[in-house]
Amino acid sequence: MKIIAASLLLLVIFNCAPRKVKYLNSLRFEFIETKKEFELELTYFQKNLAYCYTEGIPYALLIGKTKDNSLPSTVSVLSKCDNNDYKIGTKFIIAPIENPEKSISLHPIYLVKDTIINKIKYRKVIGSENKAVWGIPKEIK
Repeated sequence: MKIIAASLLLLVIFNCAPRKVKYLNSLRFEFIETKKEFELELTYFQKNLAYCYTEGIPYALLIGKTKDNSLPSTVSVLSKCDNNDYKIGTKFIIAPIENPEKSISLHPIYLVKDTIINKIKYRKVIGSENKAVWGIPKEIK
């Protein structure tokens, strides 16, 4: 009986497993260079919790709207992971910093969203649909 149950489970797993992966956007962020601070109104926030306090480049992802005409209207900000949790609508001043990938050999582990449709896995790196900047958020009170 256990063999039949195990066989059925394997059959279900293999039939449900995606056959191929399609990437919905780039697997990396496209960074923009800016040295001046800018205002950002938060529309999305997520910490890379699994790696927040480990080796590598632990970061939080803030996505928001800008008012600066020299920047895209929506940007993704990668920021050093900390204990802060932010609410949608919070306003920040973002102080750009140099991309940490330039000074160390480790790369960020990106936040990924997977969806399976008709046995095809669609994968998206969250936030990479926007131009990105490394920065330090300072909440506007």
